[in-house]
Amino acid sequence: MAIRTALDPSVLFRKPPRDLALAWGAGLGVGIFTAATAYACYARAGGPTVPGVAVIPLSLLVVAALYVALARRRMPRASDWLALGYTAAIFLALALLTVQEALHAFYLELNATVW
Repeated sequence: MAIRTALDPSVLFRKPPRDLALAWGAGLGVGIFTAATAYACYARAGGPTVPGVAVIPLSLLVVAALYVALARRRMPRASDWLALGYTAAIFLALALLTVQEALHAFYLELNATVW
């Protein structure tokens, strides 16, 4: 009989339970949809718009409702993974937006030095 240690790959890289994966995916999906919608509205209008700003609190309400629904079904781990997925999507969107803005500023500076 083999003894599994904490460094055994089968222990480290187990698939998460299905309910956790679905909750994390739902949170990630809501967050990506929110970030993409807000950015698309912002980029198209050249500034903040009512639909672009309104989608953020609406998405928070959706995530809060799903969180409560999962918690009432006695699935607290799944509700936590839902919130983690949403947070990961928003942080990823912020990181991508920061990189895009930095590259845009670098490009504008590069063009200014050429002239």
